[in-house]
Amino acid sequence: MSDGERCLDVRGLPPCEPMELILAAARELSPGQSLLALVSREPVPLLPLLEQRGLRWRIEDNRAGCCRLRIERPATAP
Repeated sequence: MSDGERCLDVRGLPPCEPMELILAAARELSPGQSLLALVSREPVPLLPLLEQRGLRWRIEDNRAGCCRLRIERPATAP
């Protein structure tokens, strides 16, 4: 994990908490930083909310019990 990346493990938390914690952590990202969120399943309702906030996301791995979601705040243009 690099200096520009944070990791947040929200597996096993009750509904709503993972989305709230991920959105709060994503809000704190500076341009060029990323967040790796570990969630129990693919967070389908969260994805459009990330896009609405100008964040990029990608699913890096999606296995039973663990979905690795990378969220990035794009770096600003020079």
